[in-house]
Amino acid sequence: MFRVSAKLEYGLRAMIFLGKNYPHEKLTLSQISQEENISREFLAQLMSELRRANLVESYKGITGGYTLTKPPHEITLKEIFEALEGPIQIIDCIHIDNKCNKERSCYSKNIWIFIEKKIIDLLGSLTLEDLINGTIRKEEILTL
Repeated sequence: MFRVSAKLEYGLRAMIFLGKNYPHEKLTLSQISQEENISREFLAQLMSELRRANLVESYKGITGGYTLTKPPHEITLKEIFEALEGPIQIIDCIHIDNKCNKERSCYSKNIWIFIEKKIIDLLGSLTLEDLINGTIRKEEILTL
């Protein structure tokens, strides 16, 4: 089953909340956790991964908290996805060079490559701002 993980779902919710408040204020883990109903411990793990991917910044101290590293229109869903889930790979066999004994007679490899590229392209064209505004670009839908 092809599903969005809870990790990605909660990470997106946290990023949307940060994006709605960008650049006006830093938000604490407690604020994000309470607003998005995400456990503080799990959220801390997500924010750490997003910080390592340079999507959020953290500030310590009494006025500390989290903020985005760049405006929401400059952050793609692909960046968020890869920060939390790793590289986008819908099926392993298309990423293994000459390791599959069916490669020469495989009828589905090219379609998997095509589908994966479309997913990557779509996630790369949609931004955090699109999520915040609840919009997607019509031209992207039409070219699928």
